[in-house]
Amino acid sequence: MQTRTSFMAIAFALVVLLVGTSSVFAQELYTDVQPESCVVCHSVAGAEHQAIYDDYADASTLELTIDSVTSVPNAAGTFDATMTFTIKKDGAAYLDANGLPSLDQKRFSVVSYNSTTRVFDNAKSFSNPVALGNGQYSVTATGMTYAPELSNSEVYAYIADGELDTESYTLYGDVSNAGKAFGDVATYGSAANVSSCEKCHGTPYMKHGYRAAAVAGLPDFAACKACHYDTRNGGHEDWQILADNPARYAEIHAGSAKTAEEKAKYAYKANVMNDVHMSHAMEFPYPQSMSNCVTCHEGKLNIILSETNFRGKTCKSCHPVNGPAEGTEANRAPALKAIMPSPLHDAMNLDTENCSRCHKGGSVPSFSEIHSGYNKAIYTSSGQKYSEAIVVTIDTASMAGNILTFKFSAAESPDLAGLDVANIAPTVLVGLYGYDTKDYIVGPHERLTDDNADGKIDSKDQRALEYAVGKVHPRFTTVSAAGGSWEVTADLSTWAGMIADGSVKRAEIAVMPTLKTADDVTLAINSPSRTFDLRTYAFDDGFYSPIVKVAKGCNDCHDALATTFHSPDRSGNIVTCRLCHTTKSGGSHLEMQSRSIDSYIHAIHSFQAFDIGDINFADPVAKMRYELHIEHTYPNFTIKNCKSCHNEGAFDVPDQYSSLPGVLSAADEIKTWDRKIGAVPLYITGPASRACGSCHRTEMINEDEAGELIAFNQHTKQGGYLIEGGDDYTSVLDEVINYIMGLFK
Repeated sequence: MQTRTSFMAIAFALVVLLVGTSSVFAQELYTDVQPESCVVCHSVAGAEHQAIYDDYADASTLELTIDSVTSVPNAAGTFDATMTFTIKKDGAAYLDANGLPSLDQKRFSVVSYNSTTRVFDNAKSFSNPVALGNGQYSVTATGMTYAPELSNSEVYAYIADGELDTESYTLYGDVSNAGKAFGDVATYGSAANVSSCEKCHGTPYMKHGYRAAAVAGLPDFAACKACHYDTRNGGHEDWQILADNPARYAEIHAGSAKTAEEKAKYAYKANVMNDVHMSHAMEFPYPQSMSNCVTCHEGKLNIILSETNFRGKTCKSCHPVNGPAEGTEANRAPALKAIMPSPLHDAMNLDTENCSRCHKGGSVPSFSEIHSGYNKAIYTSSGQKYSEAIVVTIDTASMAGNILTFKFSAAESPDLAGLDVANIAPTVLVGLYGYDTKDYIVGPHERLTDDNADGKIDSKDQRALEYAVGKVHPRFTTVSAAGGSWEVTADLSTWAGMIADGSVKRAEIAVMPTLKTADDVTLAINSPSRTFDLRTYAFDDGFYSPIVKVAKGCNDCHDALATTFHSPDRSGNIVTCRLCHTTKSGGSHLEMQSRSIDSYIHAIHSFQAFDIGDINFADPVAKMRYELHIEHTYPNFTIKNCKSCHNEGAFDVPDQYSSLPGVLSAADEIKTWDRKIGAVPLYITGPASRACGSCHRTEMINEDEAGELIAFNQHTKQGGYLIEGGDDYTSVLDEVINYIMGLFK
């Protein structure tokens, strides 16, 4: 008790020095603002989240092997097949005298293969388990038209057990898949790559949380064909309806049954191509352009873009036929009616049409001319990334008085015909770090000065330290700009006092390099940044240790960061993102979240919806789209795979010394939905509440759990602080920052 009293006395003495003995708010801070104590109970919370995912991804303690497949003819002229298999757990026989063990998931199947047509067909499931002893079991399939072991066929089996604690999708701690190929099944080769699935969906990739795409004994994706065989009738006609006629889908989503006419109109085969293309192009919020075929088919574009695949049914796997009047959503394939001239194509039966009959190149483009397989913002026509061919670097920086001078340049290798780095239109940003934290106390995108001298700070004033090179700005000057090299000065006089008293010690210099093609396509070029020490007047490249991976994290799913949600010139660098996404503002599109990148990204990947106050929940389509959005799951099937984005050791409770307090936006006002969550004010809170709390708040917001949200906010308040910002939240935030950071001086 004596230790706590001494600590509180010291804290109060510090705040008195910081804000003065006459400040009423100083007394409130003493009562309401205490450093976060989350780390006391939750020091390894991130590691615990990751451990759950690791249980799913790590080697299973269950082992499944297929021992034999035999068949005998029956009186009906067909075959009865028997599969025997062995299950071990921790290396020992997994015994169950009553038949097949009571596992959470189990299936045993067989399917035939025609290597000439590349068609998988005649799928059958094994059943009637019998325990043979010593961990061995048998299952049978009767009335088969072929004997599997004497045919071109495959058997495939999986087992799974041990449900894990994940937020929505069901994952299992022990999963084992096994397969055996007969005849020429081994000659099957998919045009897709399992490694591509693993980029977004984790390693090993297991659809539904237990069905692997790469199975020992079978070619890649052949196991998927056991269920998604090529003659199977699809049952998700609603995916196409969602893309074609959202109003009708909203009725189906609300409980209306699909009509016979709709089932016939949208009939399709549930093969791997259709189900993957349709789900990614029509159902899921796919994080790339669907035209970026290289994501899944790298090294195999010549196979998928072959004229033999230029068929109407191939086009329909990605493109809706008619499409909504307002057009398809961003990143989605446009409707065929919108891109196929009428009436030339109107009478065609797209289910049978051979498009290459007319599309032979030239004035009637071929398949590969229509689809290069590459997103034109990310890749050259030959498949090279622009971010690798064009590199911008920040070369030098110096400080004289309050003037920061820096030079940067661009280089191109190899020569890209039609592009010249001298034509880059750069925007520079200078962010001022608060204290020794990784957060900016002066964000370049903020408006902080009355540049128009009209007595107020508003949208007519310039951004604090953001500058389009060559334009007019009161704090920036372009010294030179020619031949792909630039020199710029930034006047930091406005913040000279903060630099002098040590509340600002470093600046981050960043460049957003905008370069467009002749077709007005902005290219995805990486945005460089470097940290400059305002005391030593030298670069401090080791100051900021990124907690997030881009090349093998963000870009695994997005391919080039920012191309689908901002402009491509912001690619490749989370530090550049953070220059605008500071802790000092609430989420502009996300209620009850911070604009800070940690809060924003956690909420987005937990599928909190943007701008909920603008949604008309009386509109069935708008309501349906909202409900679908919040029901989605992070592509690793759980948000708990922290390593999919974060560097090792960088996903536990944040250090308060290294992160500033921040702002959570107020709840949006929703006039068309009487939800349980009511008015929630703008709050100022700590790093753990802001970052870690973002995922938890999203879940409560999405589920409209008002009671849980109130309890959670109170929990973070008791373990730290949760201060209402009021009408002048910036002043309150400044005092909270001064108080909290003063504890670490």
